Amino acid sequence: MRTKTLGLADLIALEVGMTIGAGIFTYLPIASSKAGNGTIFALIIAAIPMLFILLNLMIVGSILPTTGGTFKYGAYLFSPTFSFVGLWIYLFGAFVGFFPLTALTLSKYLKTIWQNIPLIPFAILILTVFYAINVFGIKIASRIEIVFVATLFISLFVYVLFGLQNIKPVNLDGIFSHSIDGVLYSAALLTFIFLGSNAVLEVGGEIKNARRNMPLSVIISFVAVLIIYLAIAFVTFGVASPEVSAKGTLNAVATKFLKGFFYYFFTFGGPILAIVTSINATYMWGSRSLIALSRMGIIPSRLSRLNRWGTPFFLITSIWIVSCMSLVIIGEEGLDIFALFASIGGVAILIPSIIALTRINKFSKLQKLVPGYVKKKWFVFLPWLGILFSIIIFILLIYQLLTEHNLYYLIGLFVWIALGLIYIKMRRNYLKSKDKDPFEKEVSSELFIE
Repeated sequence: MRTKTLGLADLIALEVGMTIGAGIFTYLPIASSKAGNGTIFALIIAAIPMLFILLNLMIVGSILPTTGGTFKYGAYLFSPTFSFVGLWIYLFGAFVGFFPLTALTLSKYLKTIWQNIPLIPFAILILTVFYAINVFGIKIASRIEIVFVATLFISLFVYVLFGLQNIKPVNLDGIFSHSIDGVLYSAALLTFIFLGSNAVLEVGGEIKNARRNMPLSVIISFVAVLIIYLAIAFVTFGVASPEVSAKGTLNAVATKFLKGFFYYFFTFGGPILAIVTSINATYMWGSRSLIALSRMGIIPSRLSRLNRWGTPFFLITSIWIVSCMSLVIIGEEGLDIFALFASIGGVAILIPSIIALTRINKFSKLQKLVPGYVKKKWFVFLPWLGILFSIIIFILLIYQLLTEHNLYYLIGLFVWIALGLIYIKMRRNYLKSKDKDPFEKEVSSELFIE
């Protein structure tokens, strides 16, 4: 059993740090191309369902704190097939969406400093550098990570502090007058930037007093993140709204009020550092999640075999190859598509865990762990609201993919889902024939202990 070392303050810091990263720098310009300064309103709309979704996840995590909870809750308490498909879509969103998106966005930010950078080759170079770092097991010391996070927050403070003094009220006129479809699409897309705190489900077994601290921490951290995002958005659209859509980076806005040292400090300490750390962390998190699946037998253990540097060579190489291929095939005009895929995957992986919360009372061996308020009749509305919001967001994103982009992208996603369904069916049949199917066991708290 793992040592419980994370208290409430640790969780809040972890959740805020994991949420505020590449997302705000990547998604805000994309959303603004659809909703203009109405993106500020879209942020608020996006925040409402995400609070319900994340609160549900933290409640189920507080009842059964474990490592790798994102997959386990849905798999053991709802449906292993449905939970695997959610994870499968997430992997598609990460490989074909998030990695290409962040690498291409980082290239765009660097291009504001070095204009001659070729975007796609440089994005591939970025992915290759982090592939090498992870293959050879190079670790960034935890103290350096703390310095990185501190630098990011100071950069954001500089951006907001100087930017507030340069806001032109006329630029904020008509926030609520944009087309409803553009605002809703932007809101659905922006839900992705509120994700991050859900990653603590992966370390639930290390949390002190998880029943209290997990739900409480997500409320506190969520409010803090929303305030920071709104401050950034007000500065961005209040200073120079058109530049965000035209140039596709917050640097275009920063040039209006940051000069010399402060401009370069924001550029390198803000978007560039945030995207760099997000790419590296997702490489690590993605491969480790797949290792956890191999331990359960869901994927063959040889695919997650560690090399001499202690890293899963095959899995990391797969991430790198697929992400680079996506960049080459879709190209530098594909930011919208990459963002859609990443957002679709980010929502899909959460739905099974929320459904699991509606079923937790059905298992006799878990009854004593369920707090009284979860057993109340009124409580069922909380997870069902979370499920409803998740499905609406998912449908909006799929609809956007269908109506504004080539049909082949949607077909590719559905083919990927079909392959996942075929794979999990065949894999479970194999495991059952060997009497090794982990989901044939009676559900009890022991399944979640590591």
